[in-house]
Amino acid sequence: MKEKFLILEIGAKGTTGWFLSVDEDRNIVFERRERHTDIGKFFKFLRSPMEHLSRRTWEGKHIIKSRRHVAAVASPDVATTIPIPLDLPRDAGAAKRRITVAEVENLVAQAMQKIFNGCRTEAATRLGVHELDTILVGANAEHFKIDGRPVASPVGFAGKKITLLLELTFTGRAVFESLKQFFNAPEEFFFMEAPQVTLDMLARVRKLPLNLIVAGNGDTSLFILQKVKDEYAVLYREKLKWLFDGFFKAVTDALAVDERTAKELYESYRKGGLSEDAARAFKKMLDPTLDGLTDAVQKGKLQGAVYFDAPHTPPMDLPHKMPGGISFEEQPMMELLAELGFSADVLASRAFKKAKNEARRTLLYFLAVYFDKSDATEINRKLRRRLHWLSQ
Repeated sequence: MKEKFLILEIGAKGTTGWFLSVDEDRNIVFERRERHTDIGKFFKFLRSPMEHLSRRTWEGKHIIKSRRHVAAVASPDVATTIPIPLDLPRDAGAAKRRITVAEVENLVAQAMQKIFNGCRTEAATRLGVHELDTILVGANAEHFKIDGRPVASPVGFAGKKITLLLELTFTGRAVFESLKQFFNAPEEFFFMEAPQVTLDMLARVRKLPLNLIVAGNGDTSLFILQKVKDEYAVLYREKLKWLFDGFFKAVTDALAVDERTAKELYESYRKGGLSEDAARAFKKMLDPTLDGLTDAVQKGKLQGAVYFDAPHTPPMDLPHKMPGGISFEEQPMMELLAELGFSADVLASRAFKKAKNEARRTLLYFLAVYFDKSDATEINRKLRRRLHWLSQ
């Protein structure tokens, strides 16, 4: 029996929907891809008679087991996550009482009332929208401690103070309204910021810190996943003063061709399709942009592996190692699939090769959805319902 998934990749310019399935032997199949400027168009499929029947239940069980799981991953210009460390002291005299889910829920809700406006202001600034159009769509609590002692969950323990990391995910009103039926549904709905998903998955097979350069839409952002005081990992973000499009501009300026031709020539060079003399000349065109990248990365004082998320693959002559322990690397998809027990055959499939960069992102998103446990704890389920009123 196959499990079916619809992974929505939401960006400022539209949404791509990937339809995937996975069988009992963990063979992944890319079924098809659709692009729409309006998210709502994907729901025409979900409202089809057969799909609607597969989503219906009888006494808590799905009538047809082919129900398609829907998940959404949004680019950082559409959604953003803010991590907030919380110290939650308990009432005087409560230290010897065992902590309950209701107590944690109430303590977090009280803290939220104090921090929510500040978090929404920061999210609005990141997303470039008005605060009133900045909507909280996710709250996830993890990394619990009781009086400094790490615990999987504080429930059932006694102590004076609970500490935790609360991650709040915001999006704009337009996206919220388009996905409202899922955000408001009683069942779990996976919605996360793309760089967070990507680096979290890569961290399963690579040591922290990890860095992701996201290039596109006329700017470049750098995301860094690293541990805080040797404890849990937190995502940091900043702008990188470098543009991937500099590669194409160098070609258009040198050869007096349009951007489309420049991109075609770039891809031919990257794949080794130019003659030896032409490749040398092409490399000279790209070197200044490449030097600009290495300078920007070194000024950022990064450590560890650096990965790319860009519409085009970086040049083949990108330096693999740099001073200071920095290394540019390809995303280890085959290693990750093996680590998680999936067949690597999907990497050789026609659908994957046809849209390699996009397909690689989607594969990372699928794996994150498949193994997501953010809604597994009762605390997070309660928080999701309790904080729903803030999403209006």
